[in-house]
Formats: sequence, structure tokens, C-alpha cells
Amino acid sequence: MIYQPLKFTFAALLTVEEENYNTFNYMHYTHLFFDLDGTLIDSKAGILNSVKYFMDKTNIPENERPEDLNPFIGPPLRDSFRLLFGLSADEAEDATKIYREYYSKSGFKEYQVYPGIEETLTFLKNSGCSLSLVTSKAEFYARMIVKASGFSGLFDAISGCMLNGERSKKHDLILYTLDQLKLKPSKSVIMIGDRYLDVEGAHASGISSAAVLYGYGDRSEFDHLPPDLFVNKPEELRCLVKE
Repeated sequence: MIYQPLKFTFAALLTVEEENYNTFNYMHYTHLFFDLDGTLIDSKAGILNSVKYFMDKTNIPENERPEDLNPFIGPPLRDSFRLLFGLSADEAEDATKIYREYYSKSGFKEYQVYPGIEETLTFLKNSGCSLSLVTSKAEFYARMIVKASGFSGLFDAISGCMLNGERSKKHDLILYTLDQLKLKPSKSVIMIGDRYLDVEGAHASGISSAAVLYGYGDRSEFDHLPPDLFVNKPEELRCLVKE
């Protein structure tokens, strides 16, 4: 894929909330850390189909199945199994293996890149920003998705959890990525994601944060720890750099 520079001006960003617009004008971000699920791609189908595969294979009765499976999208997988199904650590490990029986064959392919993301990432890259992927998804699958989406040339680092579950917390992933890039925590580095875990990880790591509202998180989940910025749609991310 060949990335061509895009023409863009702040005047086109009238949909950005005023509070964000002022912050963008006073802050210069040099390194952008992106979450994957709910931020760059809509991966709901593949994730939920994998969870349903687990429930079917383990014969969980319909009346014992969680009504809302969306909390699986974003947080570390084993944590979601423990929280939503009340599993022990060992049981969550077994559940993860069953989940991946489906996900490794079909689930990781069941996603759509959000409209406007490809153009926005291209713009940010061509503007001189360093882009990195920082996701709680297993890095093995994250790299396959990035390659299949044609984004390999955009990211300077791709960080995900290990298949055994290590390095799954967002704080650890951010610190790992900073180390990969030989950077120290700085407010010029910003974590961009759709869940409160992204904001918590950024705060704990000493970097800036932006919460996207077009993903799976609800604005209310950021009440206890607001991000530096809210983003309503992918195109607004272009305000992270100045012309």
C-alpha cells in the first residue's frame, strides 16, 4: 500500500468539542499510541463469536450466559472470563484456550476497519508523528490484523500481550512500548483508546490520554478518571498534529 499525503486544515474540524480544540492548540504530540479493538477496528463479531463458541462447547445453559458480552471487547481476555463467568485463574486459562480454537481460525478475520481510520493514520504518519499499536490483544493476532489491514508500514512499534497472558495490562504495555522506542514518559506521548483501561494505563504511565467515543466504551466510564481529550470520530484525531 502506498500512502499519499492528505491535505487537511483545522477549519475542517468544527465538530471537535471546544474543550478539546483548545487543548489540541496548546499541546504538541509526537508519539501516538493506538489501541486496536474499538479504536482502529470494529472487532465485535470475531470476539463475540469466539465467546459464544466457548459457551456452546462447555454447554453453559442459556439462562447462565451473560446478557451483555461487549465487556469482552478491550480488557485482557482472561480478566473478562474471570469477571463475567466467575472463573478461577485456572478455569480462565482453559476458557482462553477454547476461545482461541475459534478465534485462531476465523475470529481474528471477523472485523472491519472503522471508516476514516486509514486516511487518518496516513495523515498523522505523513505529518511526522510516530505511531505505535498498544493493545491487550495477543501480539501474535494483532500483527496478523495489522498486516491484513495494510497498516504494517505505519507503525513504529506493535505491542500486545503474550499468548500466555503476560504483559496484558495497559500500563505494562505502555511502558514496554516506551522502552522499545527508547522514550521516557512524557505528555507529548498520548494513548488513544475507547475504554477506561486505556486512560488508567496512560495516567499510571505518565503520558497523555484520549478517549474515542465511537468504539465500545461509554463516556460515563471515564467519569472517575477523565482523559485529556475526547474524540467523537476518527477524523478528529488529525487535530493531534499541527500544520
